[in-house]
Amino acid sequence: MDILKINNLFAGYDNKRVLNNLSMNIEKNKITAIIGPSGCGKSTLLTTLNLMIEENGGKFTGEILYKDKDILSYEKDYIRRMIGMVFQKPTPFPFSIYKNLVYAPIYYGIKDKKTLNKLVKENLKKVGLFDEINEDLSVPATKLSGGQQQRLCIARALTVEPEILLLDEPCSALDIKNTANIEKMLLEFSKDYTIIIVTHNLAQAKRISDYTAFILDGELIEYAETEKIFTNPKDSRTKEYVEGIYG
Repeated sequence: MDILKINNLFAGYDNKRVLNNLSMNIEKNKITAIIGPSGCGKSTLLTTLNLMIEENGGKFTGEILYKDKDILSYEKDYIRRMIGMVFQKPTPFPFSIYKNLVYAPIYYGIKDKKTLNKLVKENLKKVGLFDEINEDLSVPATKLSGGQQQRLCIARALTVEPEILLLDEPCSALDIKNTANIEKMLLEFSKDYTIIIVTHNLAQAKRISDYTAFILDGELIEYAETEKIFTNPKDSRTKEYVEGIYG
């Protein structure tokens, strides 16, 4: 079942086109990796999928269907709730761990303290942080390590119960141990969430994704099951990229 359908998508900033006539469908409860050289449009694709591109001064044409309904027919707040995003650099809010996690639920109308406390505990457990930091949730989130901050940001995105998680290079600044923790977590999450991850780490794409899309100069060159992309790509440009000939 496809949760997102992207048809003839063009996107860019000012007079610069970044994505050129891109079409692809995203399957529910699967991990889709977006790979390609720097500047090819991977991050622009992510920000377009939850309408953040407009906040960054960009625009798009074409069609994005979320559950078979045009994304533009929904309220932006709803789309950004259901299609959450975690950026490359951890972005904890400059206040406590607890306030980071209740900020969005309160914004969306949850006021009950018990409900908020439950959300905090559940989502810290989901990302494997609860046992590490539960003794004092009043600690400023910026005091956490880089890996902890990234997991906190993922937990924060989960507090509003999204269906889709957009992850833009979530492990690029992390060491091997933290990267392994996040990869293990994402594999577990795919039972409940649809995950789209931009990554320069081809080994990571091979390890955790079900599908892989290769983008080059704003165009979707190839999109297929990950095993096919890495072992039997149809396009010579895909073959050269996954073999490390360029990129």
